[in-house]
Amino acid sequence: MYIYIDIINEFTCEMCGSCCRNDWQVTMDEESYRRNYQLFLRNGKEEEFFNIFIPIIGKVELGEYAYIRKKTEGGCWFLEENHLCRLHQEAGHNHLDTVCQIFPRYPMNTSRGKELTLSFSCPAVVKIASRVRPLEIIRSKVEPMLLHANQEVAHVYPDQQSSYHPLRYYFEIEHHIIDLLQYRKITIEERIQLVKETIKKILHLPQNETFKQSFNTIIYDNYLYLDEKDDVIAAVSHCTPDILIENFLINFVFKKPLYLYGLQSGLHLLDTMWRQIKSERINDTNGSTEMERISTLIMNLEFHYSHNRSTLLTSILL
Repeated sequence: MYIYIDIINEFTCEMCGSCCRNDWQVTMDEESYRRNYQLFLRNGKEEEFFNIFIPIIGKVELGEYAYIRKKTEGGCWFLEENHLCRLHQEAGHNHLDTVCQIFPRYPMNTSRGKELTLSFSCPAVVKIASRVRPLEIIRSKVEPMLLHANQEVAHVYPDQQSSYHPLRYYFEIEHHIIDLLQYRKITIEERIQLVKETIKKILHLPQNETFKQSFNTIIYDNYLYLDEKDDVIAAVSHCTPDILIENFLINFVFKKPLYLYGLQSGLHLLDTMWRQIKSERINDTNGSTEMERISTLIMNLEFHYSHNRSTLLTSILL
């Protein structure tokens, strides 16, 4: 089963080069390192290879063996003035390391199937997510994109949790949070507050035989509360900052931070992002529109979550 956010079907790389200019370090495994060595050796560029591909010394993450040197001005060594990748043009897409092959796609391996979405650090993704229609989660037996083995960036198996652990019910929690965040009859502020209150209630449930019934009661009471709401926000014909924020948060929750880091840390991360978004909404120092400011902030938040997550989480948890 493939489960994915529908915007993945709409994505096309616009070749803007933004991802190749970011300050992340593009790493590769040993197999990719050796493959590039053979390419440069055949092309008579062995000296350039050793100048560009730098083995990582010391403790590294799984699958990280070397990184690609950047140019003096900060972009990837292979980024040309026309925004194209020289390595891609010379050797083809399949030659690239895993990071460059799949970005901004975000594949996950879970107990219910392969799950996929996109990273909002890419400007093209933010553009297609700037729509009025709510994001939709698709379930299909048809693969929406070609995936190779071991390209998943997250592994989620809630059934491995103990019987009364909240994360055993993670998929139910995720589904409910997405329902709350997409309920447009209340403000985005109210929706996020309801999400926070819900997670806190779940965290305080006793982990015993009463857990499942108490958990279901929380979910039921939320839907009952929403059914009784009389507030109706006027429909709009264009994407507003609130809708873009909603879509960003839906996508963020779908990337499973509340499972990967636990409900408490995931909630703290979500709340920190929301406070930064609220602060940016009232910041009008550069003359840009609110939509432009929110778009830029969302790309920055996503960048730090996806590529500087260890630093981000450390700062949040202190």
